[in-house]
Amino acid sequence: MTECLRCHTPIPVDGRFCSNCGTPSGEFAHVCPPDPTNELRQRLARTLAGRYEITRLLGRGGMAVVFLAEDLALERQVAIKVLPPEMAHDTKLIPRFQQEAKTAAKLDHPNIIPIYRVESEAGLDYFVMKYVTGRSLEQVLEDGPIPIDLARRVLREAALALGHAHKRRIVHRDVKPANIMLEEDGRVVLTDFGISKAVQGASQLTGTGTIIGTPHYMAPEQAKGLAVDGRADQYALAVVGHQILTGKQPFDGAAHSILYKHVFEAPPRVLELRPEVPRDLCAALERALAKEPDQRFTTMEEFATAVSGERRAVRTVVSAPVKPVDKPSVEAKLGRVRSALHRGLVAAGVCLLAGGAAWASLRQSPVPPAALTPVEPAAAEPVLQAAVELTPRVPKAAPVPVDTATPVSPKKAVKKDPVQLTVDSEPWAMLYLDNVEIGPTPVTDYPLPPGRHRVRLEQEGYQTKEEIVVVTGPAPVRRSYSLEPAGPP
Repeated sequence: MTECLRCHTPIPVDGRFCSNCGTPSGEFAHVCPPDPTNELRQRLARTLAGRYEITRLLGRGGMAVVFLAEDLALERQVAIKVLPPEMAHDTKLIPRFQQEAKTAAKLDHPNIIPIYRVESEAGLDYFVMKYVTGRSLEQVLEDGPIPIDLARRVLREAALALGHAHKRRIVHRDVKPANIMLEEDGRVVLTDFGISKAVQGASQLTGTGTIIGTPHYMAPEQAKGLAVDGRADQYALAVVGHQILTGKQPFDGAAHSILYKHVFEAPPRVLELRPEVPRDLCAALERALAKEPDQRFTTMEEFATAVSGERRAVRTVVSAPVKPVDKPSVEAKLGRVRSALHRGLVAAGVCLLAGGAAWASLRQSPVPPAALTPVEPAAAEPVLQAAVELTPRVPKAAPVPVDTATPVSPKKAVKKDPVQLTVDSEPWAMLYLDNVEIGPTPVTDYPLPPGRHRVRLEQEGYQTKEEIVVVTGPAPVRRSYSLEPAGPP
């Protein structure tokens, strides 16, 4: 292999012209250095001279090489990802890569690494993105399984990032620990949106028949070469969840053996490998690892809610065993009510008896008939008879139909249970509830107690959105906002 003296593009030994600039073979220079990564760094440095200064190599994968660089104009560190020169010969790959990278650059989410620039020049295809000062999840896993609370947060934030992309018809297709970064401040960010899709769109199989991708994280439909959607990313993220909780992937072995297991075998249960993992988290991962896409969660937002434990907290409040705990106090109240009722009825009976005797004496006095006309003695007899009949029944604790509903008042506490708050916005924004930061939208099934609450959305470059939400009943609260761009300062 030689290189062109003018543009330094690799040229086959038997080549007569440079495929990039058309320079004749007579002007070819020396043989390329044996280290392809060093050669790529030198070519990139020459191409970007005056704009970026290449600092060092950050990493190399099967599809790209990543360098740390200094943006000379904005004075900030950036990461530059370059496709290897050998992929530049695929005429179908490059246009797809450029289109997918430009589409991914439109994603604006706090858990997605922003792409600043997409270029193709001097035989190199690259894009410039934000440099994350942290570690990849793959590096974190070198120390073993991670804590359960951290695992919930990683899965939730990664799921929300994927959901944001899926709403814009972008499928990642290569979700794995190496593409999930943990910043120094703890934020989870995803990388490599669209690259895997571009490669698979060009050719599903390589010349040797090997499927392009990472077999350990492939969904069954992806392993079978079928059309995939966002549910394939959900399956891959569930595999990541299994790995970060147990320390190992669900399936292992040769590539084709792993693909076979993804399609036909059930993965080991997380609960059996790590018993302290909560059951709701295990159930969410098992559902996301279903072989059939229709059996998984409908959206990544639903998956995010399930793995975060938010639904579990709400269910615990609603289904709390109120009756067994409060039963003794309710019975005591019933006894007090019956005792008071008994005393009241006895007193009423005594009063009625006294009144009846007085009435009998009045009938014997020479009172004019006209004076007695408004009084109806016959009405007093049924009342007295009813009082006499009810009095002996009270000690038997017979239920009184009118008053049995009175002690059920403790059940009214159910109305004080939190309702589920769902907030979405376009574009995404940071949600504050009563001046407390909740997280980026969309936020689904967040427990909101009854009462008056202030909802606030903030996003740089947009007007702040505020609303007072009053929760009075058990119905879920759903809000969707469209933020308006902020005017000039």
